[in-house]
Amino acid sequence: MVNPLYMFILFLAFGFLFAILDKMGRKVTLTLFYGVLLANFIIPLYWIWGIFSGTTSGTEISTAGFMAPISINLRFGFEEIIIVLLVNFLGLLSAIYLSDKFKKSSINGMILFMVLLMSIDGLVMTRDIFNIFVFLEILSIATYSLIAIEKNRDSLSAGFKYMLAGGIASAFILIGIIFLYRFTGTLNLDDMIGKSHLLVGKAGFLSLYLFLFAILLELKPFPANGWALDVYQAVNEGLVAIIAVASSAAIFFVLYKFLPLVPSEYYGYLGGVGLVTFFFSNLIGLKQKNPNRLLGYSSIAQMGLLLATLSILKSFGSNDLIIFQIVGGLFINHFLAKAALFWLVGIVKKNDISAWTNLRTNPSLLIFLGVFILALSGLPPFPGFWAKWDFVMILASKGSYFSIIGILLASLFEITYLFRWLGFAMKKTDSTEKIDLPISKEFPIAISAIALLVFSVVTTYFFKEFSFIQILPLVGLVLMYLFGYLPVKVKGFVAIVIISTYAIKLYSLVSGLELFFAAILVVGSLVQIIATMYRSGKREGFYPFLVMMIIAIGNLVIAKTYLSFFFQWELMTIASYFLIMKGKEVTSAGLKYIIFSMGAAYFIMTGFAFAPVIPAINLSLINTIGMKHIGILSLSLLSIGFLIKIGSLGFHVWVPDTYNKADDDTTSYLSSIVSKAGIFGFFLLAVAIVKNASLDTELLLTIIGWIGVMTAIIASIMAAFQENVKKLIAYSSIGQLGYIILALSAFNHIGWLAALNLTLNHMLFKLMIFLAIAGVIMRTKTTNMYEMGGLIKKMPWSYISVLMGIIGLSGVPPLAGFGTKWMLYNALIERRRL
Repeated sequence: MVNPLYMFILFLAFGFLFAILDKMGRKVTLTLFYGVLLANFIIPLYWIWGIFSGTTSGTEISTAGFMAPISINLRFGFEEIIIVLLVNFLGLLSAIYLSDKFKKSSINGMILFMVLLMSIDGLVMTRDIFNIFVFLEILSIATYSLIAIEKNRDSLSAGFKYMLAGGIASAFILIGIIFLYRFTGTLNLDDMIGKSHLLVGKAGFLSLYLFLFAILLELKPFPANGWALDVYQAVNEGLVAIIAVASSAAIFFVLYKFLPLVPSEYYGYLGGVGLVTFFFSNLIGLKQKNPNRLLGYSSIAQMGLLLATLSILKSFGSNDLIIFQIVGGLFINHFLAKAALFWLVGIVKKNDISAWTNLRTNPSLLIFLGVFILALSGLPPFPGFWAKWDFVMILASKGSYFSIIGILLASLFEITYLFRWLGFAMKKTDSTEKIDLPISKEFPIAISAIALLVFSVVTTYFFKEFSFIQILPLVGLVLMYLFGYLPVKVKGFVAIVIISTYAIKLYSLVSGLELFFAAILVVGSLVQIIATMYRSGKREGFYPFLVMMIIAIGNLVIAKTYLSFFFQWELMTIASYFLIMKGKEVTSAGLKYIIFSMGAAYFIMTGFAFAPVIPAINLSLINTIGMKHIGILSLSLLSIGFLIKIGSLGFHVWVPDTYNKADDDTTSYLSSIVSKAGIFGFFLLAVAIVKNASLDTELLLTIIGWIGVMTAIIASIMAAFQENVKKLIAYSSIGQLGYIILALSAFNHIGWLAALNLTLNHMLFKLMIFLAIAGVIMRTKTTNMYEMGGLIKKMPWSYISVLMGIIGLSGVPPLAGFGTKWMLYNALIERRRL
């Protein structure tokens, strides 16, 4: 294996030689510069291959001919190799991104860039605490010098603040090292950990505190982070990617190495610092409009989350594998996505996120932005999703209620400002502004996206042991994108073939209630695809997400575990969001939808976290959820999540605008299909309650029943005042879903039968009404009902369709709605709910 010291030798040797070699021409220097960066990426990659092939497990490197602790030693174990690989990978991509700048600027920029990467590698590998101080100083000097190269007022001001903060941190860390050496008699970290029992009393605590304070200051905790935000905003994005991501990662790893010295009773305080940073940084991020500053707050928040996760897991005594899976997942997720977003900001060159509408003329950049925002938001299949799920499960098992609330609420803040940014970028506009996109700037972003997606797929398919059918929504998404060049009618036909094939497979896996919901959700969706083929052109991006949504909803029915159910639920949410965003003037409505949908998802996740583990048998969740007693807390949280998704009273505010602004055929799917996911969730709860009924569940059912009643009444009253036909139908849909909730809450045989019939009727009649109205809107070019007079003769089939839907939903004979309402009345009378 190649000795890792060669990385330092290459950086130093060529750093000294570049001043001379540059006289031979900048092409020669640039070739050698990228050769050094590539070689230093290949070295840890070679070691990773050795670890996975079983030929090595890492190495300890001694210097000056002596063994530690007499000399400084470096460790190149699995963790160090992974981080050095990521740092050097990011360094290479950032250098490619900065290639134009390196061609024109002084040779000093390249030299300082290599020194910066060398110091980061050194921080990761060294096992000597004084050597940590040395590499931190080199890192600070190189960073400050690179910031100062910009030579503008903002960069000089930011550089001064950076130097001041770095100087304070250096002073504290040096004093801390002096005290640590005084008590332990060694500077070697491993030797010091073995003598940690000597760090007792107030003086021992002070020595640890000084060192930790300095490291935490370098991690930019809230509220001591203003200096870092100015740097992120003032400096070239290629360099910011290294400062905000690679440097922070190395300093975080220094903290990780130092933690064994810290008494376990202090881990909670460190976790508290991380949680406060994560929460308030995301809260302040809600106000940001400058993309650099927005990403700055997000970066600081993510480092706070890493600190909280590591500290809390350590305080719980979690094993190294669990820590590696959770902290590692969050770490890689942030590392790859955040750096690429900074590069993307440098390409677009807009200082206000509301001006990012020009991204629609550059589809590849828009896709990259979407991928990275989904990753940072902790959505599947990206590593952050799995890490956050596992972490919340552990927190729930330990009863850490406040930690769960803080993390999920802060995550919702982050999702809000990230998706607001994405919404502006997806906004339909007449702008034809093109973005200058040299290959040297697009290449690093594309490679980061590919690396993130590959890591996500490997995690999903291999480590989480998900079957092929569970990742089929993603396969359908990719497959339909391959047909993106085809016209609408051909893509619609391909979508029908894919969903039909899936439906045949699904039919062999379901029975009973599963079969009922599979028929409603999948077959109902399949029929509606025909109605989407009326458009001309290519309708890019519509069918991939439509297929993804339909398969994800179908997979909800056959999910066998909480995790697989939640995974499909999130995929459904993502797909439906992007379908909604295909509409016009939908930015605000789309943001409301994703906020409420993610809020619902977090309630569902927490509900599952507090529920007992279901036995691992080859049956779907609806058949196994009643095998264990599910507590009232879990049932209540799940109920709130499903109520939000349905749009019941109090959570309905997203529904009218979303239905109104989305494309007309998308609205049909939202009402007739997507809303049934929440209804299916309530049937899951009903099955669980049947097996474990109690006074608490009786109270919960009563509350849910009243929510259903009030939803039906208030929504119907609101519908009566609407002049916009789509908003009227939206409120009508909310009211009908209220009836379904009420029927389920009756909790008797006839009530369940009524709920099932209401669900089927709602799907059929809302499908008829929405599609008929979509045709009317297409012909009249308006949604105002007072402008739609005289259409009975001109559109008789649409008239008949709407009339049948109205009669059916109103419960007037002879259509099915009459018998269903009669069953509901009898169910309530039987339960004595008069």
